Formats: sequence, structure tokens, C-alpha cells
Amino acid sequence: MILENSMELFLHRGCKAVTMDDIAKENGISKKTLYELFKDKSDLLEQCIDFLHCQMIKYSNDMEEESDNVMSLLFKIHQTQSDVIINLKRNFFTELKRYYYTIYKQTVEKFMKYHMERTRVYLAKGQREGLIIENIDTELVSKIIIEISNLLEESELFSFKMHSRKELFAEVVILYFRGIATEKGREIIDEYITKTN
Repeated sequence: MILENSMELFLHRGCKAVTMDDIAKENGISKKTLYELFKDKSDLLEQCIDFLHCQMIKYSNDMEEESDNVMSLLFKIHQTQSDVIINLKRNFFTELKRYYYTIYKQTVEKFMKYHMERTRVYLAKGQREGLIIENIDTELVSKIIIEISNLLEESELFSFKMHSRKELFAEVVILYFRGIATEKGREIIDEYITKTN
């Protein structure tokens, strides 16, 4: 509960602005108790990010279990895109990079590794399901998909004021998947695009 509450504070107010006093007050504990649990603010931040990572894994696993195939998983990911959440995370990681660079670097490496592994798994699953073409370099394609996602989140060219995260995801990520899909996979994507337009 402390990690969840603290992570919410960090996301909404920034990791620099939030003090250990704020954390203690938000969690209804004394500052002394807080320091018995966490060495310092950096330790708390690291544990909050670990908590966020575990939540992300659980969320991904839940979506995988609820999906009939890799395309329905892609559509679920599209439907859950949120400009608010993306902006909160973007601002948090920008601050983390500026004020806690070592933690930022470790976090990015950890998150990237996880996303790369999951993307490779999804591509292989799609190939087994006959929805993704066989003759692709899954390692390279995984990197491209991750880089496309990063570009959408960080590029000044794709301002969320002009285009929602959902729009960008549909126009770039889903259409990229259409390019590596089999005929059966393209039919499923085309039907989804028609329904959501």
C-alpha cells in the first residue's frame, strides 16, 4: 500500500517535488516509520518503480489471458491507450532522468528488456497462430516495434494535443502489424479498423 500510494504521488506531482514528509502524510505514518522501511528517497523510488514493473507484468499477463490470439491482444492494447497515463509517465521519467539518473538508467534497461522479451513472445505466438508471416527477423522486428512505441511517446512531431495516443497507435503500430501479418491476420486487422472507424 505504501508503494502504491507513493507511486501515485510521484506520478502526479513529480519525483523531485514529493518529499518524504509528503509520503509519510499520504500513508498515515510517521517519518520515523518511513525511514525504518526505506533508507532514503532514492530507495523508496527504486522500490516504487519495482512495484510499477510488477503491476505492468500483471496487467500484461491479464490481457494475454483475456485474448484469443495475438491480434486480439494488439487490439486490447490499442483500446487501453490513455493520453493521461502516458503523459504522467512521460513527465515522471523526464524528472527521473534529470534528478535520479542512475535509477532512470536501470529502470529503462529493465523495462526495455521486458518489452523486448514480450514482443518476441507475441510475434512467435502470432506466427504459430498463422497471423504473422514466418519469414521475418523477430529480433529486428521487436526492436522496430519498441522504437516505434518510444518515438510516439517522445517525439515533438507527434504532439498529443494534435493526435491522441489511440490515433497514433492505430495509424502506426496497428498498420505496422498489418504489414507483417499473413492474409488471415490482415483480414482480422481490417475488420477491426473498419469497426473502430
